[in-house]
Amino acid sequence: MTRAESKAETRRRLLDAAETVFHDQGYHAASLSHVASQAGFTKGAVYSTFESKADLFLAVLARRAAGRQAAIRAALEETASADDLLAATAAALSRFGDSVASERSFWAALIEFMIVVGRDETLQARFAAHHDASREAVAESAREWAERSGATLTVEPQALATAVMALNIGLTLESLIAPDEVDPQLYPDAQLALLQGALKVDRGQGG
Repeated sequence: MTRAESKAETRRRLLDAAETVFHDQGYHAASLSHVASQAGFTKGAVYSTFESKADLFLAVLARRAAGRQAAIRAALEETASADDLLAATAAALSRFGDSVASERSFWAALIEFMIVVGRDETLQARFAAHHDASREAVAESAREWAERSGATLTVEPQALATAVMALNIGLTLESLIAPDEVDPQLYPDAQLALLQGALKVDRGQGG
């Protein structure tokens, strides 16, 4: 491999290992030594790729978010009506709800990390950059769909994206506290109710 390829492979292996360690141990208990051991590297290899545990966790979040955003965009490219959008959204949210149910430990680690972020101004700025990228992806998807389908958003796209993300975070936190009260199906049910309230479709245009 070239040097660039080797660095990319090291980064991928460290991110894979980090997901496992954060899932198994949570954010606070996890250490870079654990991640290095899981990946088969020395701790120095971790520090040569990531600045800190927080930097590593942010990278894990960014990779996971990129996958979700790509799936959303791919689904939106195939939608041309309100019904298509609602069906695609329901499918994506069902998958998200299932992932929370099957990866409770990882989502608990994320809640731990968000609390740390809330107490650290430097991390707030870095997390905001990550969080804002996800918010803009949701907002842009809404704008693109509305333009193609002839629908009107009754809520400003950025505000709608914020509401969508807040609802997901709230449901995830509630599922960790009271798992019996948050069936995975509640994710699409609640989000579709929110989405339907934010869409005004001219049925005369076939929406």
